[in-house]
Amino acid sequence: MEDQAVLIGFDQLTSTLIVLFILSYLIPSIINPDQSWLIHPIILAHQARFSPTRKQSETPIITNSGATPHSLPVTPDRSVKSLYDLLLKAEGKLQQIDLHSILPQDVRLNRLITNVRNQLWSQLPSKKNEEHPKILILCEDPYLKLVFTLSAATLPITTIVGSSKPTGTISIDSKAALEPYLDSLSLVISDSSSKDLVQELLGPKLAGDCLVLSTAELDCNAWFLADDQRGDSAPHDPALVSQARLRIIHQQQRSSSSTCSNDSTKKEGEGVEVYEYTPENILAGITGSLGIFPVTGKMTSKDRIFLEFNNSDGDDDLWGSEISVALAGLYSGADVYFFNGFKLLSEYKPTILMIKAMNAQILAEEIIQLSNLSLLKKFTIGRRLSQVYNGNLGSPLVETGEWVGPQLRAILTKDPISQSTATLIRAGFGVSMQRIYAHPISTGPILVSQQYDFQVPQSTTRATKSMMGCGPPAANVECKIVGVAEPSLVNHDAWKGKLVVRGPSIGTRIVPSRDPTSQQEDCFFPVAEIAQVLPNGTFLLFPPSSTGDD
Repeated sequence: MEDQAVLIGFDQLTSTLIVLFILSYLIPSIINPDQSWLIHPIILAHQARFSPTRKQSETPIITNSGATPHSLPVTPDRSVKSLYDLLLKAEGKLQQIDLHSILPQDVRLNRLITNVRNQLWSQLPSKKNEEHPKILILCEDPYLKLVFTLSAATLPITTIVGSSKPTGTISIDSKAALEPYLDSLSLVISDSSSKDLVQELLGPKLAGDCLVLSTAELDCNAWFLADDQRGDSAPHDPALVSQARLRIIHQQQRSSSSTCSNDSTKKEGEGVEVYEYTPENILAGITGSLGIFPVTGKMTSKDRIFLEFNNSDGDDDLWGSEISVALAGLYSGADVYFFNGFKLLSEYKPTILMIKAMNAQILAEEIIQLSNLSLLKKFTIGRRLSQVYNGNLGSPLVETGEWVGPQLRAILTKDPISQSTATLIRAGFGVSMQRIYAHPISTGPILVSQQYDFQVPQSTTRATKSMMGCGPPAANVECKIVGVAEPSLVNHDAWKGKLVVRGPSIGTRIVPSRDPTSQQEDCFFPVAEIAQVLPNGTFLLFPPSSTGDD
């Protein structure tokens, strides 16, 4: 009997302790209704998984009304009248980790631009009097490509930007897109090991008097570090600078046509498209990206923005939204790093980190693995998840601080990710998790970008106008519905039509069989395979691929 009484007493004590343990979490919730229960986030941290169904159901919806309250005017300040003005004010330093480049690391971007544009101009003595001398930039190195391209985009010349593979070759489609320009080129710059290889790669159609420069043979001091050469200074006249034209050879990611309706037919085997940008196009895209930084905090020269760059599979990430973020950061005075892999991040202590959606999911899954190590770790993560649900960010976990360093305050991604991924990253890293909305026309160097927070619900106000805002209002990008009668927009039948878009940061598609000057200036680009109009007047962005990534 005594043993039975002891067992009963022990069971009662156990039950009492369990009740007290639960009440210790429930009582604060009763006293403070805003404090959510901790048991749910604990379960979430333990059981969160990333099934395709869940990812699809949690894909963020971008509406026609929800941009960001942190809008900026078309130019960042009154003294900036052109792309050249903005680049002269970009005092941040461009650097890279684990990517070899001949570009000096500790030089401000505005100095690089000034020196390189003078050097480029000095290499065109025989054809400066032409209306638009043409040069070709064929570099794999993201540093060189960015600096050469931006410098050329401030000169009264036409710059064609190609993309080479890691093997040093170019695709058949890219070479076919280059052929119309080869016989009129004045200068070719490549990061190939020698100019003979470049001439062999481009073939016999290359102009005989074209100067071919290999970056491996360049004098770094002359090209990147020399003082301003007053004797052969490049033109600064705004009227001349505005004549610059930048043509990007863009590898298609989709099988759809991404041009105007009258250009929808495409030749068989045409795997690339060429888009032309003016300095105004590029300026609009950069200033549109400046709107993301007030959300993550004011940028200073002490900031370090890390952009993930990986060209191992031949994809040219440089001409995505990364370049908008990079230039906006450099203009703000921050240092910008290209990186590939996380192993050295903690050493460099980034403050802003822009990564691919796949790696964001990996980070979230690592946090789940941490929660499985012990009950104490599970409760620690659960408490941080509770803070996130209440709109607050706690301190980062010790482990995540060791991965990325102690100063990280924001992680950006341009691809759709699930709500659970964003929540886990916020809780585990103690940072803001933001989606950079890239314009649906994902071609060319500059994309209009905006801050998008997964936990801020977007307005679902129905469209009542034939023209809807698309992206940051300050960027003046617009879209409309075609294929339905205009009254249907008032009757909320917009989803029956097709969504098309245009704006100052969108380039002009160059059709090979047509003179680019004859294209319509009011051309809208269809985005039918990238975004879907919903019955409530909003539109849903599709994931960039069907691989199942977040």
